[in-house]
Amino acid sequence: MSDTNNVLVRNVRDQDIPAVAEIDAEAFTAYGTAEKPETFQLRLKTFPYGFLILIAENEIAAFGCSEKWLTEREPGLDEDPATTHHIDGRILCITAMAVKANFRGRGYGLLMLDKLIEVAHRESRGQFIVETTHAQGLFKKRGFKTLRKGTEREVSLDVMSLTVKLHDKK
Repeated sequence: MSDTNNVLVRNVRDQDIPAVAEIDAEAFTAYGTAEKPETFQLRLKTFPYGFLILIAENEIAAFGCSEKWLTEREPGLDEDPATTHHIDGRILCITAMAVKANFRGRGYGLLMLDKLIEVAHRESRGQFIVETTHAQGLFKKRGFKTLRKGTEREVSLDVMSLTVKLHDKK
């Protein structure tokens, strides 16, 4: 069931990082792939326009963050975006995305993904890459294809990609 009308999606602020880290830990600790709060702080500093939250019922219900990369490669956990993000990167990597457990099933994951696709259009980036442990179905709904399967920290995952046509800027 979709419930995306009464929500706000905006860029992350410093004070949002603890809630983002909490959602990430809730979603990924069981897989051994939760990231450190410091990593999210670095992502905010490095590429603030690519780091979004979704607010529903007056709380942060979901987040998504991204970086621009020069070349396709596999994302790694807790990478320093100062070394991976490049202002002229042609690929938008979704470095993390999650919905808080009590907000799942409302369409917020797809809405967050759509907002990150809008970031790519705004930044004139038409290729995406994402690494996912369990959300393959969500990404497939927007046309992502599995490039390869792999493991990180003994966890199975899929590296997925999508190429979108960019709108001409006039």
